Amino acid sequence: MRRLIQSLAVLSLVGTGVATAQDAESEAVRAVVAALASYSQAGDFAGLDSLYAPGAGVHIIEGAGVNRGWIEYRDHHLKPELAEFKNFSYRYFAIEPQIRGLVAWTPFRYELSADTPQGHVEVEGRGTAILEKRDGRWLVVHTHTSGRRKPAAP
Repeated sequence: MRRLIQSLAVLSLVGTGVATAQDAESEAVRAVVAALASYSQAGDFAGLDSLYAPGAGVHIIEGAGVNRGWIEYRDHHLKPELAEFKNFSYRYFAIEPQIRGLVAWTPFRYELSADTPQGHVEVEGRGTAILEKRDGRWLVVHTHTSGRRKPAAP
């Protein structure tokens, strides 16, 4: 009986260590995904460069539009779009990472508001990010977001 109790105690300590490591990885993934929105809001392209994996294998999907590779998305989609935005606010929340080895995915929600040449927009949406751990860092290899205009307040 004593040996059983000792074994259970050791297993609980090992389990706690695994849970703690998993929690740390989840927090790291959550921080990368949250930074996507905050760096976008700030127009911090160097910061965003550090979050995306290099190469054309990265896909950024917004609604039905697809960009292949972070550089293509940054230079031909995001930079021109952000140049038009004034009073831009963007945040990701309800980020729920799932991690399996060197791959993580997470659904999230987002809110965006901006003044554009076409008028003020407020959007709410959902997304999914897929990350891969490379050289000890979580890098984004895929995002997919879909949104719709927020309903007008009564």
